[in-house]
Amino acid sequence: MPYFNYNNKRVHYIDEGKGKAIVLLAGNTASSAVYKGEIEFYSKEFRVICPDYIGYGKSDRVEKFSYDFWWVNAKMTCELMKSLGIKEWIAIGSSGGGIIAINMSIIEPHMTKGVIADSISDEYVSSELAERVYKERKEKSKEQCMFWKYAQGEDWEQIVELDTKMIYEASKKGESIFKGKLEDIKCPVLIIGSLVDEAIPSIEKAASNISSKILTSKVILYPKGNHPFMWSCSHIFRKESINFINEISSIISCY
Repeated sequence: MPYFNYNNKRVHYIDEGKGKAIVLLAGNTASSAVYKGEIEFYSKEFRVICPDYIGYGKSDRVEKFSYDFWWVNAKMTCELMKSLGIKEWIAIGSSGGGIIAINMSIIEPHMTKGVIADSISDEYVSSELAERVYKERKEKSKEQCMFWKYAQGEDWEQIVELDTKMIYEASKKGESIFKGKLEDIKCPVLIIGSLVDEAIPSIEKAASNISSKILTSKVILYPKGNHPFMWSCSHIFRKESINFINEISSIISCY
């Protein structure tokens, strides 16, 4: 079971396949454990690295998640990729993982050759979103509990609670989750999702706001599916992602 040492913490990750590199980034409260289907699919043609964030999954625990969780873990993942000797990659992320994928393109603009951001919220964490997350997690279903336990392990309740507090703190801070640097992005970015996503308030407006600041981006929103689109309409997402990767493949080396 591979681990990466980062800031005195062990970060677990999965590394499968060969070829051009894809870093696969889980959504908030998820982990590499629940992305086995995606890892299997993409690793047929690519080298896929899927980390468990700091304090998540099989990674070492922490007492608190920083309000800039999506920036902190983008930095961590960039360092992980470099530690593996990978100099270029495409970042694919869903929900919170999509935010991390975009942040990776800001932190390492020359190494991140493309981004697919699925089912992402707007640049600022709204109080409406924080309240929606809190309510959904408070009224957790049996299926959600099973999902979180599988993703995080026996201490899943603590992790979900820490994550919820982090989102609340981020909403109160009122800072850009992209550090106000969306205009700096140069690589191609695909923003994809469902128009009927129940988890993201005004997803069309959120996608438009982010895309308007990234000159190299495009948006595809489907009239079906839910959150995340990667899972609710997996066949469409996989087709669109492969099309996007093929479009930009000429600027990525194979190693």
